[in-house]
Amino acid sequence: MLKNFYAQMIFHVSLLTTVGAGLGAPALCAAKEIPTNKPLPVILFIGDSHSVGSFGIQEDALLRRIAGFSVATYASCGSSPLDWLTDSMTHCGFFFKDTDNKEQRGWDAKTPLLADLLKTHQPRYTVVELGANMYGRPTEWLEKTSRDMAMSIVNSGSKCIWIGPPNARIQPEPELGRVFDALRASVGPYCLLFDSRNHTSYPASGGDGIHFNSLGESGQKIAENWALNAYYAFSPLVKLDKSWK
Repeated sequence: MLKNFYAQMIFHVSLLTTVGAGLGAPALCAAKEIPTNKPLPVILFIGDSHSVGSFGIQEDALLRRIAGFSVATYASCGSSPLDWLTDSMTHCGFFFKDTDNKEQRGWDAKTPLLADLLKTHQPRYTVVELGANMYGRPTEWLEKTSRDMAMSIVNSGSKCIWIGPPNARIQPEPELGRVFDALRASVGPYCLLFDSRNHTSYPASGGDGIHFNSLGESGQKIAENWALNAYYAFSPLVKLDKSWK
């Protein structure tokens, strides 16, 4: 999957080079006319309890380091794609951080509707970390809800990046592989899909078997490393986007 990801990234670079050569000087002149107070394009980051924890805190911080973009983060514990498409509440934790760096945390909150987030932020890129709460669900349901979310994102004009579920002791293979295969079939045609299983390992004992933060400092490091690997995989593509200049 990463091979396909980088293949698309190379295609993107080639496309930019070709288009730039074709436009030549007029494109440079047009760029000078862009107002200096033009709002920065937004990266929208959506996730579940992993993003409420150290993974999401690290990923949010990394995204905010990308020049030329502002970031809006919304993480809702226990959520799957359907929760972002319908009215749903979380009672196990949330982490919201807007483009002005205003942060909100707590236990109970309404999971924001994806349609509202897309309308408000009009994101250039939408990064989704979802899948762990789809474990054990029917394949048809997995594919439909994930596809509905991915299509909503791309139909809004946003590019989609999807970070799949990590390894977990209480969510072992082959079921976790079935979830990822369902994501590959449903969101693969619309989003760049990152396979988190290649970059995570849950210890045989300790913690709650799924959340890395429950392991203490060692789990926090696993989560942060996972976030870093995901960022390294997709951020080069985002950094190539200089349309904000």
